[in-house]
Amino acid sequence: MAVLYTILIISACVLVLLSAWRARLLSGGRRGKLPAKGRGTMFDVRHLLMEGEKELAIQLYCEIFQTTPLKAKKDVEELERSLKV
Repeated sequence: MAVLYTILIISACVLVLLSAWRARLLSGGRRGKLPAKGRGTMFDVRHLLMEGEKELAIQLYCEIFQTTPLKAKKDVEELERSLKV
């Protein structure tokens, strides 16, 4: 009986670890303040600016609108000015 319980506990642990690994793969593997790749919105850009993460906001803006870093920087700075009004 003890062997059966041990096997059940080990199986449950393996299933939990596999689920966590699968969830990490499905989330896009990104960590930190940026949303998953392809899931970013202007709300996220604004949120990053409000947290003081201007470089990440520029990076996300580039990803969302497929633009150059210079144009993204200009647009994000304009957005930043409008937020401080």
